[in-house]
Amino acid sequence: MPHRQAPTGYDQARLSTTVILVRDSAQGLQVWAQERVSTMRNYPGMTVFPGGGVDRRDLPSGQGDTAAMWTGQPVEEFAARLGLTSEQTHAVVFAAVRELFEETGTLLAVHEDGSEIADVTPYHQDRVDLISHRISLTEMLMEHELRVCTDGLRPWARWVGGWKDLHWFDTISFVAVAPDGQSPDGDTSEADDAGWFSPQLLLDGWRHGLVRLAIPTWAQLSFLARFPTADEAMAAADAADLSPVVGDPVDDPRYAEYFTTSWVDRIRPTR
Repeated sequence: MPHRQAPTGYDQARLSTTVILVRDSAQGLQVWAQERVSTMRNYPGMTVFPGGGVDRRDLPSGQGDTAAMWTGQPVEEFAARLGLTSEQTHAVVFAAVRELFEETGTLLAVHEDGSEIADVTPYHQDRVDLISHRISLTEMLMEHELRVCTDGLRPWARWVGGWKDLHWFDTISFVAVAPDGQSPDGDTSEADDAGWFSPQLLLDGWRHGLVRLAIPTWAQLSFLARFPTADEAMAAADAADLSPVVGDPVDDPRYAEYFTTSWVDRIRPTR
């Protein structure tokens, strides 16, 4: 296969993705969030959702690849919703599924007959090989006769920006309900801690200087805090505005609290 560059997005920014994994609990809606290690180049020590950059492995590998590896809402409908090409959309969705599996062990895929995956244990080595870039998600799916399933993956938001001008990302965020029988874990070198939290708890932690949030994460948590159940959050995603939010929206009244709060970081620095 000829060398191919990772696809770019808005104004040639690198395409990236995050997945907001949600579930219902006795305390209401919860999200899976992780605190990035302090040595990360981008967003060190921040509380974030699983995700990362789109790379060449996420592109369709050949003619008909999307149809063979994809089930659920057609890629063309996803592309129209996101304002991307079909190739970009394939790459973004595959990156979302790959990053979520790498960072949490949660696999948004089904068997060829459409049956769900209730046990991801047989795919542990594949997770290791994906993290080390030895294989692509497409290769994993083909090996195990699996398909990416988009039924439970909904576009949620699109933010374009960077961390201290180091990189410029066009980030597509999705919301997904945690699959039955699968439990995410924090077994990733990119995070010091991970777990299920209510959106409101994370926002309260931010207000008290105990949680570090970038503006896109803060905005998404603020929106999610309105919904008591996963079904309501997923329904809201279907009507979400996917127009790109570019840069720091300091003049947008929807984000006024983030930019006007006198936030004091009370987290002890990591030595």
